Amino acid sequence: MTNSSSQDFGIPVLTEVIPTPPRPAHAEPAIEAVADSAPLATDAKASDAADPAAHQPIDSWLDEEWTRMEQKISERVLTQLLERIEPVLEQRIRASLEQVMQVAAEGIRQDFHQTLADAISDAVAQEVDKIHFSKKQNNL
Repeated sequence: MTNSSSQDFGIPVLTEVIPTPPRPAHAEPAIEAVADSAPLATDAKASDAADPAAHQPIDSWLDEEWTRMEQKISERVLTQLLERIEPVLEQRIRASLEQVMQVAAEGIRQDFHQTLADAISDAVAQEVDKIHFSKKQNNL
């Protein structure tokens, strides 16, 4: 275990302060460029490697700039989530509607059979009554 402490001498600890590169005084925050950049990780890594100032903190932004960035990011994330969720939601709705329609169709079919059976029964009973009544009239 003493071996691990000699190997960890290059790892910073919580009490160490890691210096950051100084920020140029004339640099203006570019909210449009940051907010409109593509959300691909490979593009971000490539631009960070080319521009060491990309990791500098953005302390000079106004509340309005933060609000605009937050709104743009929210819209982008919402759009991406909706693109993923919509097909799954449509599939589930179709499956649910299919089940509901099958249950409704079965109920309608049973009601139709019962109504048809009742109508046929009534029609047969009326015809039997007519025949029976005509026989009685002929016998009188």
